Amino acid sequence: MSIEAIPVVALVSALIGTVLAYLFGLQAEKYGASIFVVDAVAIGSARELAPLLVAVIVAGRSGAAFTAQLGTMRLTEEIDALSTLGLSPMQVLVLPRVLALTASLPLLVFVGDVAALAGAMAASGPLLGITPAVFIERVHSQLALRHLVIGLAKGAVFGAAIALIGCRAGMTVGRDARSIGIATTSTVVRCIVAVIVLDAFFAVLLQQVRL
Repeated sequence: MSIEAIPVVALVSALIGTVLAYLFGLQAEKYGASIFVVDAVAIGSARELAPLLVAVIVAGRSGAAFTAQLGTMRLTEEIDALSTLGLSPMQVLVLPRVLALTASLPLLVFVGDVAALAGAMAASGPLLGITPAVFIERVHSQLALRHLVIGLAKGAVFGAAIALIGCRAGMTVGRDARSIGIATTSTVVRCIVAVIVLDAFFAVLLQQVRL
């Protein structure tokens, strides 16, 4: 499921990177500071933009899918059958999903980082006169490793939160088809709100430790 999200993540991130380069470039060009557009897009994408965009996309895809899958299994009494066989539904159904999303979301965040930079680089040439070689060199010199690590760590935490919310909603859904649809819709909203709250928490925490 995460592999299927790669084209969407890459496309959206590239377009957002292009838009950011255009908007920052319009302002920076007035002061002769066009080169700083690269810094803003690179750091902003690595720390904030890519993790948030990927988390929202995955919340709509995987979070809702987890709720629908587990809700359907609960409706058809497959979960009860696992318990009857002496298997733990948490270990068989929930834990693999949580681990998979926790591991795959940072990889999607990295794809988002690369796509956003590619989109910004494509816009910086005709708009600001920044060649690809200069753009890449600027990214290499200004994008510290800690920014990438912070973004990837956020991705892992966001992935775990989305998986837990989606699985919990699926495991506690009512035993009728209507409740599955309601729970699936509710899961998307809850996941997005949780991601934004966690991102705010990260912002405060990282400010305290000066990262």
